[in-house]
Amino acid sequence: MITLVPFTEAHFGPLIAWFSTEAEAVQWAGATVTFPLDHDQLLAMLSETRQQPLQRLAWMAVAEDRLVGHVQLALDWRNGIGRLARVGIAPAERGRGFASDMLGQIVDLAFAMPEIERLELNVFSFNIPAMRAYERLGFVSEGVRRSSTRVGSERWDTVMMGLLRSEYPRGKDRPLSLPAGSRS
Repeated sequence: MITLVPFTEAHFGPLIAWFSTEAEAVQWAGATVTFPLDHDQLLAMLSETRQQPLQRLAWMAVAEDRLVGHVQLALDWRNGIGRLARVGIAPAERGRGFASDMLGQIVDLAFAMPEIERLELNVFSFNIPAMRAYERLGFVSEGVRRSSTRVGSERWDTVMMGLLRSEYPRGKDRPLSLPAGSRS
């Protein structure tokens, strides 16, 4: 079981260390990041969590005092959409079920907000483990943006996935709440 804690500057060093190539950084955060990741880029991401109205939430996942994951949730209040983004698991922690636990908590938290009707995400088509984790939560593929991202000399396809509140079975019989400090 993991615990989600708000993303802070204290997490920058460990998070940067998870990505040793441009491809790894882009796979985590999309084509808007430059490699190597640095303090300024992460500070800009963190500043997105301080805008009002709230536009983004960001967490680190902790298991037994180890940072094992990172996830963000962008919020489109007007349209009732949450967008899972920048999902990453520490390289040494992959394959231990932390992603499913972390993502399940985030989906529960998103749907605990009555304004959120839909969750969506983008994932690169070669990232089969991630797509399987999303599918286990009920996300369905809604299309592919072919050759949407360039990394070095490669072109990557992006799979768009979505989940509606009415399709999500978890959390229907229990009250949900955001972790302390997550929502202003």
